[in-house]
Amino acid sequence: VRYDKKSGENLYIKPYEFADTAYRFDWDAALLMSSHDNKRLYLGGNKLLRTDDRGSTWREISPDLTRGVPKEMQKLMGKSWGETQLARKGTMAQIVTVAESPIDENILFTGSGDGLIYYTADGGKTWSRSEVPGLPEYARIHQIIASYYDKSTAYAACNNFFGGDYKPYLYKTTNGGNSWFKINGSLPEKGSTYSIAEDSVESSLLFAGTQLGVYFTLDGGKEWIKLTSGIPAHCVMDLDIQRDENDLVVSTFGRGIYILDDYTPLRYLTKETLAKEAVIFPVEDALMFIPSNPFGFPGIAFMGASFYAAPNPETGAVFTYYIRDDYETSREKRRKTELARNKKGEDIKYPDYNTLKQESEEEKTYLIFTVDDESGNTIRKIKTAPVKGVNRIVWDFRYSSFEPVSLKPFDDSVPWVTENKGYMVIPGKYKVSLSKYEDGVFTELVPPQEFTCRTLNDTSLPAEDKEALDAFNKKVASLTRAVSSADSYRKALDEKIAYLKKAVIEASGVPVETYSKIADVELDLKKLNTALNGDNLKSRYEGARPTSITDRVNLITYGLWTTTAAPTSTYMRAYDEAAEMFGKILTSLEASDKSIKMIEDELEKLGAPYTPGRFPERNRK
Repeated sequence: VRYDKKSGENLYIKPYEFADTAYRFDWDAALLMSSHDNKRLYLGGNKLLRTDDRGSTWREISPDLTRGVPKEMQKLMGKSWGETQLARKGTMAQIVTVAESPIDENILFTGSGDGLIYYTADGGKTWSRSEVPGLPEYARIHQIIASYYDKSTAYAACNNFFGGDYKPYLYKTTNGGNSWFKINGSLPEKGSTYSIAEDSVESSLLFAGTQLGVYFTLDGGKEWIKLTSGIPAHCVMDLDIQRDENDLVVSTFGRGIYILDDYTPLRYLTKETLAKEAVIFPVEDALMFIPSNPFGFPGIAFMGASFYAAPNPETGAVFTYYIRDDYETSREKRRKTELARNKKGEDIKYPDYNTLKQESEEEKTYLIFTVDDESGNTIRKIKTAPVKGVNRIVWDFRYSSFEPVSLKPFDDSVPWVTENKGYMVIPGKYKVSLSKYEDGVFTELVPPQEFTCRTLNDTSLPAEDKEALDAFNKKVASLTRAVSSADSYRKALDEKIAYLKKAVIEASGVPVETYSKIADVELDLKKLNTALNGDNLKSRYEGARPTSITDRVNLITYGLWTTTAAPTSTYMRAYDEAAEMFGKILTSLEASDKSIKMIEDELEKLGAPYTPGRFPERNRK
């Protein structure tokens, strides 16, 4: 059909043969839009058909390019079958793939379901049959692609799956289709081949879709390497490359569509690269934006389990890197050795005390990515475990959170609660380096590599003065750190109160007047909490509470740090007022801290039971 995206209308444009015979079309009939003229389409039946007016008029540009319908039924499962045992007499005599040279519009290739490749160099006036040595007679020519580099070069992915043969059959021609040669290389013997794709920069970088997943080669087909991260070892029927973004799109049989975003690092996997301990591949320009939430909350929000949408990739600068070795601990190495010896039936010696002691004290090796600005100021450090091979990590354009450190993992089960984050950096040039921590020592593996962050320019009212925005965010970040730290310190002091009270009651030698001192400090901390975080009791009577210092700061971090807009007058006023009020808070907090320390010293001298935060002293008298 020809589909009108504006109106939603369909017009059926399938060609018909109105003579005594009919065109034979495969279940997967070959359909190709010309890269030279978007009004031109090719459709493969038993003959190749062409339209130059979007399907209104079709004409044959070839004779029958198949073996034709066989007179005798081909044997299935090693025997012939009768009319009562088969629904109908089928045939593979149809064109299933068409390729047009992106360099020369007159060069075309066709492949049939019954094992024939034809080619033409004059737009279909004359056709010749290719010589394909080693290809089974009735193998399926599943896909042909023409090279972007040389008009005489093309590739074919063939398979003999229907014949019970699961071997790969990848072919290449360099003489315009006259003859083809295999490029199976190191592909597994069992894994039918269905698709092939060619990189637009490196002619020797190819991708193959097989029965067992996706493979790539850097040497034109001698050595093939399997892609494993996130792609199932399942039948891959089609491959395509989005050439503007260098994305590999993978279509599987029954397992959905997968996209390898920006596969360009594969171009750099040379022997010299693989010999290095670690490599950060060139970083693509990172587009800065704030992800939208069209359903109100992240992902599909509350659309229900039946509403499916795959999660988007993480937003940020993507660092693709290579790690040569496995960084195993001594325990992991020992156990691997023991497992190997166990399989051989050899005796295994129980490790001695010193060995187990050393292993228990050993820290695991980890990697640190350090992001610096152009002046060398560190913006962010990202820790990750080392994994051998090619990996990726994403920096979200932000500083680390300025909230107190927490060892609890973030709970994302409530969609309206967001993880604390820092503010976004401004567009510009940045650098990323890679270090490892091993045996208590940090070692730089990759020196700083430069990359660029630039805005996506998808906002209506972006901040015009980004330097001023950055300066304001820096002030807010400093105040945020101070306010949240003060509140956490207040909570820590407040948590001591109950212990101190109990210690006074249980210690016989502590005067009861000490209890009154603790109660006075407790009251001061409650007043401090109200001044810092607001009076929730007032909201019961007035419907809302006055805006506290913490409210003022959160207004800015929650509102401004989730946009690329400039601060409003409200935000600037909130900052000024919070900064002015915070000085009194620190003075009160310091006074409460001194009072509690004096009480703790008194309890320690009087021999009271231990309370959290007190350093024990021994009275030797």
